Amino acid sequence: MSALARRTLASLAPLVLAAPILAASAPHASAKPRSATNAAAAASQTPLELAKAARQLEELGAYGAAAVKLGELRRRVAPDADLDLALAMDLARNGAVDSAAALMWTPRMDAALADSLSLIRRHTYPWEREGLWVNGKFDGWNWYVARVRVELAATLGRWSDARRAAEVGALAHPLSGKEWLLLAVCAGRDGHLEEAEQAARQASALDPTLPEAFYLCGIYDWRAGDRETARRRFRAAALLDSTWVKPAEAYVRTRLPGTPPDSLPTRFLYGQRAAALLTSPVRPKVDEYIQVDETAEVETRGQPEVPESTMAALGTIDLALPVLVDERGRAVLNDLPWFPPEAVPPRVVAALVRCLTDWRFRPAMKNGLPFPVWASVDFSYKYSPGGKAPSGQKP
Repeated sequence: MSALARRTLASLAPLVLAAPILAASAPHASAKPRSATNAAAAASQTPLELAKAARQLEELGAYGAAAVKLGELRRRVAPDADLDLALAMDLARNGAVDSAAALMWTPRMDAALADSLSLIRRHTYPWEREGLWVNGKFDGWNWYVARVRVELAATLGRWSDARRAAEVGALAHPLSGKEWLLLAVCAGRDGHLEEAEQAARQASALDPTLPEAFYLCGIYDWRAGDRETARRRFRAAALLDSTWVKPAEAYVRTRLPGTPPDSLPTRFLYGQRAAALLTSPVRPKVDEYIQVDETAEVETRGQPEVPESTMAALGTIDLALPVLVDERGRAVLNDLPWFPPEAVPPRVVAALVRCLTDWRFRPAMKNGLPFPVWASVDFSYKYSPGGKAPSGQKP
């Protein structure tokens, strides 16, 4: 399991600010128009060089420019679902949601979504992935197709499409709290309230670091008339992210007689956590690489609380967990690798993830400023009677 988990951790990158793309001024009468120059330059590149250039633009956060490169590449190579998926993500990150959706609802992407997959493909795309865009076959994980469809359909208000895709995503990655959170939001907006509530509670149980999951559970408690439990949920959400105002506002409103519950949300993740959304421009993305001056360093380790009886049955934990460390040195998000649900019980996954709130890092630095960066936390433990609980270590 360790090797599979480690393969999911692509080269991990900090947030960088992309330089703005400036409009070209009118060319000199004797100069070749810039569009013609760019077209000629693109034509001189091999498909693999064009793909690499697109990836490098992604690493700068220049998603619009990357989409232009990928569009040119798409005209020059055989149809490839990995390429369509990459282009859809770049288009969406640059605001072209309708164009992205047109790429994602096609027979080719239907086939990719239905791909049964080998286990080795159930991981995130690697950092240098341009070769996967030019070989004319689908090399990826069908979870990507489901997730991008969820996010696009939700943005467009197509909640039935979003709910169906979210159900596929949750089944593809059943131990990830984020997938259940997305299903909870989509099912709720589509009117499937029982499914939505169950998914929200599953999300908060699997990933106790998600304030959005606690907030959503609080809304359902409030709707059921249990204001006291709702307040506890809202307080938990506010403690996880004091900059997100909705839980604090909801907490105050539950104390006012006769106030109706908040409406169900239409968004999934807020603030820095939106980096986990595949179609959001919020960075850093876990599969992008950017050099930093100083990496994030562990200052305080959290200690997971796993009952000895559970560990006796499990025997061994060996898991590399990517975490997003913000400018304050807090682990605000995780990217749980895929592994068979029977390999690590959900209660153990929850315990490992929960302790991330106790980890503290010295933030990564770039150009003298702290930047968000993906780092790796290793949980390695082999059971021995009377031994210590699992410990997290940074490689």
